[in-house]
Amino acid sequence: MVKKKVKSKRQSLGLKYRIKNKIKEHKRKQNRLAKKNPISNKSKKDPGIPNSWPFKEELLNQIEQERQFVCIFFIVCG
Repeated sequence: MVKKKVKSKRQSLGLKYRIKNKIKEHKRKQNRLAKKNPISNKSKKDPGIPNSWPFKEELLNQIEQERQFVCIFFIVCG
C-alpha cells in the first residue's frame, strides 16, 4: 500500500495576519470591558489585625464605618 501524503501545515501570510488581528481585537475588547467594571475584580484589603488583638471586632467596625463615610462623602461631594 502507498502511504498518504501528509498535508502541509503551512499558513498563508494573509491568514496568519488575520488571525493575529482577531486575537488583538479580542484582547482589546476584553480590556475595555474590564475597565468599565473595576469594582467586580477588586478584592478587599486585609487590615492586618491579629486575632489576639483586644477589641478586634470594635476596631474592624470602626474601620468599616470610616470606609462607608468616605464612600458617601465622595458620592455627595464628588
